[in-house]
Order: sequence, then structure tokens, then C-alpha cells
Amino acid sequence: MFNADAAVAAWVGARIPTVGYDGFGPCSAIGIIRKNYTPVAGIVYHDYQKEHRTIQISMAADSPFWATRANILALLSYPFEQLDCFKVFTITPDENEIALRVNVHIGFETEAVLAHQFGPDRHAVFCSMIKPQFDRIKDCKKWEKRHRPFLRPPIQ
Repeated sequence: MFNADAAVAAWVGARIPTVGYDGFGPCSAIGIIRKNYTPVAGIVYHDYQKEHRTIQISMAADSPFWATRANILALLSYPFEQLDCFKVFTITPDENEIALRVNVHIGFETEAVLAHQFGPDRHAVFCSMIKPQFDRIKDCKKWEKRHRPFLRPPIQ
């Protein structure tokens, strides 16, 4: 779903407790919807630093079935290919094990732990992917086998 930045950002923000009332600020967003137009996942691109070629992304989903190779590549193509970012990053609460597993599944690497990022004793994990990693994932035939648990079988 394109051209619905505010709606997708609100949907994602409502599922991420650390977003707060102010939302994401200036952002772009892409939603993944079912055939009946109900949202299943969304990604918000925010904190874009054009001069540094970096952007933060925040994701939320109601089902793991959105994470097909085609969807992941499409969602990452926007920052890496359209915006010409060199680095895409996430900041995730360290207790959110599911989100951290999704980050690894997609190909992000843990770069740092940010102590007290979300308040006293609420730490965050900074994960990132750089353009050469994205290019390798995009061209890798083994990627599909390595990430099989999240991939849907083809519709017959």
C-alpha cells in the first residue's frame, strides 16, 4: 500500500509502545495488505539523513507471513535504491525478542546495545544493514533457503 503514509505510520505506531504520542515525525511508509485490504504489516522510514545517507526504519506486523523474499526486497529497495541510503537501521527494545529475530531474518546485524535508551533499565538493540549487505542479499540464491521458516510456499 503506497501513498498512505499517515495511515500506515499510525497503524505501525499503534503497535510499537516506544513510539509515543508524537509518532515518527516526518516519514514515509509502506503497508502490506491482504487481498481484502486489511493491513498485515507496515514499515515506516523516518529520521532520514540525506547528507549522511542513513535512515531508521520501524516495522510492525500482525502475521509473520508478510516476510516473503519479494516483500523484504521491495521494502528495502526503497531506502537503498530510491533514496540512495548507505545504511538502514532499527532501534529495538532488547526485550522484544520477536522483532530482533525478524531483524536477523531480514539480514540486519546487531551493531550496539544502547543502555537506557527507552528509560531507566530499558535498553535497546541497534541493528543495521549497509548497501553492500543488501546487494548480497538481493543477489543471493541461498537467501531463500536460509530464511525458509518465514517464506510462504508458492500459490498453486
